[in-house]
Amino acid sequence: METQVANRIHPLVAGASVAVIIAAGVAVAAVTGHLPGSKAETAPTQTASAQPAKPSHKPVAICRDCGTILEVKEVDVPGKGTGVGAVAGGVGGAVIGHQIGENRTGTVVGAAVGAVAGHQIERQARMHKRYDITVKMNDGSTRNFSDESGVQLALKSGDKVKVEQNGTLKPL
Repeated sequence: METQVANRIHPLVAGASVAVIIAAGVAVAAVTGHLPGSKAETAPTQTASAQPAKPSHKPVAICRDCGTILEVKEVDVPGKGTGVGAVAGGVGGAVIGHQIGENRTGTVVGAAVGAVAGHQIERQARMHKRYDITVKMNDGSTRNFSDESGVQLALKSGDKVKVEQNGTLKPL
């Protein structure tokens, strides 16, 4: 008579699986700069600035680089995945899928589902805001500007601005 041994997950394998999942989450948080004390830096890409203008008592000439803000639109920009989340999710999903399905199919399905979930979690963690600004220039033309610096703008519809040579907007 044959005895069947129940195929159970070994406690060390379960512990390793949990450790990999936690390490992957911490790695994604560190890379995206969401981990307190993380040294991750984002490159400043400032195209619109909200620095106060200095008052001038000189006669005002017609300003060709000046205008009035028509609209400031806040847009959520989805983050881009680097692959770290997909790899970490795939490894964790494969381990869990193997334990649930106890065959290759469960492992493959778990890896695929984990990879997709890890990728989406990483993209969500990297999401940021962009401000699209429409300015009606004094000459009657309309110009569009975009700011992805991550700093909330102090500019609003109706504000008078000057377009600097570097493309930033300076309040008047």
